[in-house]
Amino acid sequence: MAVAALFAIGALLIWAFGSIAARLIGALIIFEGLLRIGFTGPRPLSVAILATGVAAWLLGHWIWAYKHKAWRTRLALNAYSLPGLHHLAPIGTNHAPHPTVKWPS
Repeated sequence: MAVAALFAIGALLIWAFGSIAARLIGALIIFEGLLRIGFTGPRPLSVAILATGVAAWLLGHWIWAYKHKAWRTRLALNAYSLPGLHHLAPIGTNHAPHPTVKWPS
């Protein structure tokens, strides 16, 4: 019973503060990853830190969009409008499919 209560409290905290926390933490991790790449070059750990930061930042915007049915920033809308990533978006994006080219036969 206590585990279920802790799980419920955790879910409520993530729902209430998860968006801003993930975006801020993601931005800090991105900054650290960029600094590491700048000082040491693109080593696997530096790139992994950068990718983790981008994932956390995207998660924060995903939570915001799901809750508010709107994109928090234009950058998030553009990021989720990219090919492939638009499938993960919880709301509509600016994604426009590329027309298929028909060659004359």
